[in-house]
Amino acid sequence: MAIEIATFGAGRFWDVEAVFQHIRGVKSVRPGYAGGHATELSYEDVCSGDTGHAEVVQVQFDNAVVSYVSLLEVFFKIHDPCALTCGEYGHASPHRSLVLYHTTEQKRFAQESIKRISRFCSTPLTTEVLAYQRFYAAEQAHRNFYKNNKKDPYCVEFILPKILLSRELFARKKMAA
Repeated sequence: MAIEIATFGAGRFWDVEAVFQHIRGVKSVRPGYAGGHATELSYEDVCSGDTGHAEVVQVQFDNAVVSYVSLLEVFFKIHDPCALTCGEYGHASPHRSLVLYHTTEQKRFAQESIKRISRFCSTPLTTEVLAYQRFYAAEQAHRNFYKNNKKDPYCVEFILPKILLSRELFARKKMAA
């Protein structure tokens, strides 16, 4: 078993956390914040757009069971990597598409994925690929949001379809639990 860490921002961390928790080989998923400049922050601070941070998940996975490339496939399937990174905030959105690489190999795989996916998109991908610097864990109320609130309308309407999509897309690879 070789445990690695991946860090992704793909919209709201509630959605992304729930999807990655359902993938075989993933050992843990922690929602949090990364990619910005502030060192003291809260969910409200990040959502204001003033911190530069994105909502992210940090995924600990066994690369003997699921590869980083497979995690990238999930990442790109469950969100819109062409969504604008600014919009209502006038600067970097806390819900932007973001890959924070931990190794040069992860950087290469992320860049190759973007290049490959770009060939099939009518608009440019806005996914940022940045070196991992620091992760700030989200407050307790945001951890395991889907597991703790499965009947919440947001979970039913937005999170459950993404979980089902990832299961369907990766069933052949035996990634979904």
